[in-house]
Amino acid sequence: MARLILVPVFWVVLWPLRAQLSQVYMPPPSHIRTAVCTVNDFPYKYPIAALDEYLFISFDDLDADEKNYYYRIRRYDHHWQPSDLLPSEYIDGYDTDYIPEVENSRATLVDYTHYAFKLPNENTRITKSGNYIIEILDEDEEPVFNFPVIIYERSAVVSVAVKRPTEPRLMPTHQFVHFKVRPSGMRISDPSTDLTVRVMKNENIFEWKEFHAPAYRAGEELDYYFPQQAVFPGGDEFLHFELKDVRGYNPGIDSLRLRDIYHAWLLPYRPAPYYRQMHDIDGSFVIRAIGVSEPEVEADYVRVYFRLPADVVPPDKDVYVIGRFNRWQPREADRLKKNPETGLYETSRLLKQGYYDYYFVGLTPSGRIDWTAVWPSFSQTENRYTVVVYYHPPGARYVRVIGMGQGVSRPLK
Repeated sequence: MARLILVPVFWVVLWPLRAQLSQVYMPPPSHIRTAVCTVNDFPYKYPIAALDEYLFISFDDLDADEKNYYYRIRRYDHHWQPSDLLPSEYIDGYDTDYIPEVENSRATLVDYTHYAFKLPNENTRITKSGNYIIEILDEDEEPVFNFPVIIYERSAVVSVAVKRPTEPRLMPTHQFVHFKVRPSGMRISDPSTDLTVRVMKNENIFEWKEFHAPAYRAGEELDYYFPQQAVFPGGDEFLHFELKDVRGYNPGIDSLRLRDIYHAWLLPYRPAPYYRQMHDIDGSFVIRAIGVSEPEVEADYVRVYFRLPADVVPPDKDVYVIGRFNRWQPREADRLKKNPETGLYETSRLLKQGYYDYYFVGLTPSGRIDWTAVWPSFSQTENRYTVVVYYHPPGARYVRVIGMGQGVSRPLK
């Protein structure tokens, strides 16, 4: 029987590291829309991919002038600082290449050019796990925007369970993430220095909680049981709407009109004081359009108006709309402002036809997202938690990502 060892507890929650990723992240400019990076063409999954999986990357250019775009791959350490490795040490083939799939939109009011590529491909393959930035370059090889991604090995089994917190005051509103790591083919002599484990909610790569030494060790299995620290507000279910049919009924849409282009006003929902079960896709979006065979180039763009009743907006906070459509990064254009004609708080975005999840949030003084500024928090809310394990043994030149695991809070319903 494996001997259970109590490990001196050493845990850290490092929110400031979020700023380091934000410093290297470059959001798309206004003429670039629907910038998507998915794993194995699965639309709900943010790019946290295994070495043997595919990344599918696409975006639209509203200039619609068939520019030549390129991609460039750069490796970063677990703090999102540039790696010391040369591209030839983590890329088999070219680290920079042109984007081959280019096609103009067809029969749309908003013209655009659609670009797409996948990794690995016949010219490029990533050979080492770690943090990466995939840059999109213009014809002068200047960066236009980028995608942060995490590539992991299958060298550790990571099990994740989502439970109710043990602290009574948090039981109605929060969720506790209990996870275990079992490395395969390697011995972790000192987890507190050799491992960094991060927990993300709904695959939001920009915010995480970070842990080092486990609470317990049973043989090679490392047990991260921190019921006071590994807790997250459950929040509420994401709001959602559909824009699949610009000539018919769409759930979540209050009204839809054709002017210069299509305009859609969302229903101004109010938060409920109790939990309401709704089906969502964890803040993601999917491009779909009725009556077309290739939505990548036949789906149109619609000006979408996100709205809130004035009495729902906190008087001392700015409120933003957020989701995977803006990569969880609220900017000034996403801030709601009062419309004097309707009395509602509004903001708008140009979005491609499809299904979208979204949420209204505030910001803390430190710039972190405040998920409970507008909407209440419930322990029953369905959330997906991702645990990523970084391995940095003494003397190594680079940090590996040896495993990833996910757990869903569905049992708490």
